[in-house]
Amino acid sequence: MKPQFLSIIVPGRNEKHTLTALVGRIHASLSSASISYEIIFVDDRSTDGTVAIMERLTKLYPIRIHHKQGKLGKAYSILEGARLATSEWVVMIDADLQYGPEVIPAMVEQAEKHDVVVANRKTYKSSLYRRFISRANTYIFGKLLHGLNVDVQSGLKIFRKDIIEHIDVRAVRSWSLDIPLLFTARELGLSIGSVDIDFELRVNGKSHVLLL
Repeated sequence: MKPQFLSIIVPGRNEKHTLTALVGRIHASLSSASISYEIIFVDDRSTDGTVAIMERLTKLYPIRIHHKQGKLGKAYSILEGARLATSEWVVMIDADLQYGPEVIPAMVEQAEKHDVVVANRKTYKSSLYRRFISRANTYIFGKLLHGLNVDVQSGLKIFRKDIIEHIDVRAVRSWSLDIPLLFTARELGLSIGSVDIDFELRVNGKSHVLLL
């Protein structure tokens, strides 16, 4: 049975320019598909007014704000947020609007037959250098080393919450939850599916890592 309720983890640090649009688009796309949800925004010690924006949005949408307790970095934010999820299905999505939330309903459809669904970046609106590095990393670290035929670095995934409990946290780094998550799912004998997406240019703010 496909998920009817999602816990959406949004990790963010200094993303005040994108959050209102992101939350509105999440709500519109999931409401049109009759999917219930909660958003858990994990603030990674923002200094730009991000939290104030999210506090205002909590009056309009089902949002909980979690102030980061552990190490800096997106991977640790997702781990903290996922442990607070009330759904057995977790969505991780970057806050920068490069991954359109409109694809989430299609990913939910795939989750009826898969335990993890990855948004594969097929149309990649970014610099030639970043496209090359990202695709090289996906091929080398994903396919060659781990036999994973999906976009391992994608910042949009749906997965069963209980996978988190089996991840070896020693393999996680500040920005590298993706391969440990997918590798753990495969080791547990779970199915991994994908949906193709367009990867958009970042319009506001700046990336906090060199590669995603």
